[in-house]
Amino acid sequence: MAQLARLTEQGFIDLVASLAAPARRSRRGAAFRPILGIGDDAAVLPPTGRLRLLMTTDLLTEGVHFRTAYAPGFLLGRKALAVNLSDIAAMGGLPRAFVFSVGFPRGTRPDYAAAVARGLADQARRHGVQMAGGDTCAARALFLNVALLGVVEPGREVRRSGARPGDGLYVTGRLGGSAAGLRLLRRGARPGRTGLSPHAAAAIRAHLDPAPRALAGRLLGATGLARAMIDLSDGLAQDLPRLCAASGAGAVVEESAVPVAPAATAVLGRGPGLRASLVGGEDYELLFAARPEHELQIRRLALRMRLPMSRIGQVVPRRQGVRLLTRTGRYLPFEDLRGGFRHFRAGA
Repeated sequence: MAQLARLTEQGFIDLVASLAAPARRSRRGAAFRPILGIGDDAAVLPPTGRLRLLMTTDLLTEGVHFRTAYAPGFLLGRKALAVNLSDIAAMGGLPRAFVFSVGFPRGTRPDYAAAVARGLADQARRHGVQMAGGDTCAARALFLNVALLGVVEPGREVRRSGARPGDGLYVTGRLGGSAAGLRLLRRGARPGRTGLSPHAAAAIRAHLDPAPRALAGRLLGATGLARAMIDLSDGLAQDLPRLCAASGAGAVVEESAVPVAPAATAVLGRGPGLRASLVGGEDYELLFAARPEHELQIRRLALRMRLPMSRIGQVVPRRQGVRLLTRTGRYLPFEDLRGGFRHFRAGA
């Protein structure tokens, strides 16, 4: 394996190339071997046949999405790919191949850079996707960018625009854990440090190492159970209105039905934990709409996968807006829920 004796562009490229061995073919058929991968001016990919191509990209930047003071390089590399895998999952697709670009400040430790590469390669192996190339450069702040290709059968791509009044609204997993983890990290907690409670460790892990719902998204799309879907990267308070806007619909979410991560409740308290589940970002769970008659099938799928899929509300006509039905019986417009992540705030 190539090693980084010092942080040089070619040294990092050599390390990445050594880690980018073709992934083993998985039962889900997600492995993809380029005809020509790292080492030339461009990758050469095999044709997809009758499948449609999906493409997504995400950028992680120091000081905006993470801080190296609390983000281990290995987990940062894993997360850089995970956030893209989540996008392909939200479309009901299969991830296949990706390119990775990174900018390192001149003072970056070689072992940190190597750990980023190893984390990225580890995530790729876990999900059967192949690294096909990328770019490196010097930068004032550390940034990582992944562009991921996926495939989906024609007509099986799950868009945000398919929700209709009467559909049930569901979310995978539990929400708020990532926001609780970020709160702890900002207060000085660090992953792996002794003395952390199990809930605190789980919250930190949820933020630094999110688990993309790749298989759940694929099955929800392939079976036709999800009519519309979006991944919760910026929080329910922002992402649900986006799905509704694309579908030309409104929604009612029942506060009592929102699945709050136990770590969020333990770390933040019951009230703040609930708020984190509504407005906190980076949970990377899937929010989807499904026909009422598919509720039993969704329950069976959840049991088979051992993954909670909670019905949190219903799609309604657009004129009714997007509202939260609180435990006290009041309706609260979603625009009144302050929070969620915004890159460009008013006045910024």
